[in-house]
Amino acid sequence: MASSSGTPIECIDTLQYGVPGRGAAYVLRGKRVAVVEAGTPRAADILLERLRGDDLAYIFVTHIHLDHAGAAGRLAAEHPEATVVAHPRALRHLADPSRLIEGVRQASPDLFPLYGEPLPVPEAQLHATEDDETYDLGSGVCVRALHTTGHAPHHLCFLETPSRTLFAGDAVGNLGIPFDVPLTVPPRFDIDASRATLARLRNLEPSALAFTHFGVLRDGIVDHIDGYERQIDCWFDRIARLRREADADGVIKQVLDEAKYEEIDPTDRLSIEMCVRGALLTLEAAEAA
Repeated sequence: MASSSGTPIECIDTLQYGVPGRGAAYVLRGKRVAVVEAGTPRAADILLERLRGDDLAYIFVTHIHLDHAGAAGRLAAEHPEATVVAHPRALRHLADPSRLIEGVRQASPDLFPLYGEPLPVPEAQLHATEDDETYDLGSGVCVRALHTTGHAPHHLCFLETPSRTLFAGDAVGNLGIPFDVPLTVPPRFDIDASRATLARLRNLEPSALAFTHFGVLRDGIVDHIDGYERQIDCWFDRIARLRREADADGVIKQVLDEAKYEEIDPTDRLSIEMCVRGALLTLEAAEAA
């Protein structure tokens, strides 16, 4: 696809969990080439095929969760000319993903086999981006990194400045995916940081939101951001209420027993379960503080 400004932006379906329309990566082509998001480790072959013959300047990852940065190590190994750009707090986990792997095993043991195991990114290829640092790909294609915590303390968004396309990672939820709960995955979600992030993204007035899950939104952008903020508030109110009546498994069961979730893909049900567990951990941490 091309943005409204003519910036060449290609959306690649990474077939997350083997299901179409669940995970996306985006290729930006100026004089040099960059990819935004790397998908799960199992996405590496898809991305490498689409990047065949390219000199890859940058691999931009919004955060280290395996559905976003899982293939970064493999891409870096196959493209030693590329720099992996991430939040300063993410670098140690990209260089040594062992703790990340164990965390995913514990948080979602049924989903973990569908991710695959990530390779470490060579430290020489890692770059800790500053907030508002820019990356010039030439031919008018320029990317600005934004520190946007909330979903995770190491979350970034990337703004392609000429087209004002915002690569939102998990900062503003999903687009057109059957599970419609906020992305409150373990270990915990920072509600206040998320509100600050949403205010910042709203003020940027992007012309398009490019979602990792999944696709591009060009109309109703402010409405989507506002709606996601309201959804977060309603979600935590609901989980807090259910938590007073049931244990964690009981809360998960009540959420998944909703009629609208009866026919969804099993991996989507597991994703909802993970978001419920993350919300419960967030509430527990708030009580303990």
